[in-house]
Amino acid sequence: MKDGSVKPAIFRLLLTEQNYRGRPACPFDKRTTAVISAFSGWRDDRGIGADAVKKSACDWIFQSMTEGVQERIPIGELCIDHALIRQAEKGERSDFEETLSFVSRMNLDIFTISPVYPQNVKRLPHPAECLWPDLKKWTAETLLFTFALLDGAFEWGLRLLGFRNFLLLDKTAPAALRGFIQQVEKLNKTLIAFLAKSGVDGVILADDIAFGSGLMTRPAVLREYFFPSLARQTAAAAEHNLLAFYHSDGNYREVIPDIIDAGFSGLHCLDKSSGMDMARLQQEVGNALCLWGHLDINDAIQAGDSARLPDLTAAIQRLATGKRFILGTNSGLFQGMNVEGLSALYRSISPLPKPHKNANAPGCPMNDRGEVKG
Repeated sequence: MKDGSVKPAIFRLLLTEQNYRGRPACPFDKRTTAVISAFSGWRDDRGIGADAVKKSACDWIFQSMTEGVQERIPIGELCIDHALIRQAEKGERSDFEETLSFVSRMNLDIFTISPVYPQNVKRLPHPAECLWPDLKKWTAETLLFTFALLDGAFEWGLRLLGFRNFLLLDKTAPAALRGFIQQVEKLNKTLIAFLAKSGVDGVILADDIAFGSGLMTRPAVLREYFFPSLARQTAAAAEHNLLAFYHSDGNYREVIPDIIDAGFSGLHCLDKSSGMDMARLQQEVGNALCLWGHLDINDAIQAGDSARLPDLTAAIQRLATGKRFILGTNSGLFQGMNVEGLSALYRSISPLPKPHKNANAPGCPMNDRGEVKG
């Protein structure tokens, strides 16, 4: 077999083999990782290469986020407790391999990469001090849709200055507040450029601006100081073709119109116990935002009950169909949660993907059977 036919054959195997759940070949197993890694620079005589294969594999996720769920429901988590992974995977392989295995078993389509910041340093980090463990492996060696998590100025301010001091800054030192926000903006823009170059698909700007009962500060303060800077950061992400999502705990529904105006594509963390009900928010925002992360601990418990799981699955399908939607928890995965119940739920709502509507368009590397052309 000539070299030119070996590589398309491997990609055909990668994209068409069915695993026991009836899904396409799992994009997270060791063989898949090795294939993508080995041929990441390969291009055939039509200029179609491994990058195009990954893009095609993620197209349905991107479409679900930007237009609405049509093929199947994308599943992702904001974070996964490393202790939970170690417990599940027995701690016998590298962190990347164990996390990859756990992500596969949980049936996730989206992975969020979190930075490691300098410890015990009471200042903003330099971009070079922000470490992204296994970043290139996640972006280049898997078919996952990858988000990178960035802290916003509100989050950094609470962490570095303390709750009371930071929330009074708009009154005690407004110029200092503006300067601080500009520093965070500069940091995040630099990181956005780096992350885009490294191959991530989107960024999540995390700012915990709310309690369960409402905002931590007046909406006017957020509108005057924070949202203009966030808008410039989402514009920077857009310049690099990255989706930008916003995360906050609590009840921040009062400023959701401002989040939309700032250019965000989606929201993470819809805590119904804080008044952030998914169905009601869908009615309010329509398809202006992708909504992600409405499951809580009680839903995980229900998912672990085989008699109640079908009702939960059906409710999620109703919420998701035709809507900009990602399935996941509002908290991420931690020890003490019914992770097995969530795994059962995540597997129960993943039917075979439908053919891509442009599968036979010129230049598309796959035909209507999901095979690599040529």
